[in-house]
Amino acid sequence: MNEQNPTQSDTKSDTPTNKSDTIRPFRQRKTTTKERKAFMLEVLENQLGIVSVACRQVGISRETHYHWVKKDPKYAKAVAEIVYNVKDFGEHALFKLIKEGNPMAVWNFNKTKNRDRGYGERLEIKHSGDISPIFTKEEREAEIKRLLGK
Repeated sequence: MNEQNPTQSDTKSDTPTNKSDTIRPFRQRKTTTKERKAFMLEVLENQLGIVSVACRQVGISRETHYHWVKKDPKYAKAVAEIVYNVKDFGEHALFKLIKEGNPMAVWNFNKTKNRDRGYGERLEIKHSGDISPIFTKEEREAEIKRLLGK
């Protein structure tokens, strides 16, 4: 042990002899695009699909990530799988809270999954068919003239 640094050994055999023996952080090593994509997918999964955080950790731009998504179907499929799994993770956590009787979780579930039963925050109206105007074009023009006093 070294007196100045108790975690460091005094023997030369423990220290790297050249640069190739030193393990450098991922960003500083020369890596292939394939390696960076694989690392990005791993980090993206660990960050629950948050692209900006994952990109910062990997050392790539968001533009690079989205370029890969656009140009590489295999990468895009892996990203979509991560997003799907993150949704499952969130839904599982929500169901756990519902089972515990958490009122906000119950309300959240009802307003999303039971919207068709009136729990939604907005009313959705679906319309099919023609909408006939209340007034004809001539009637509208006549009413406008009447209101303007012409």
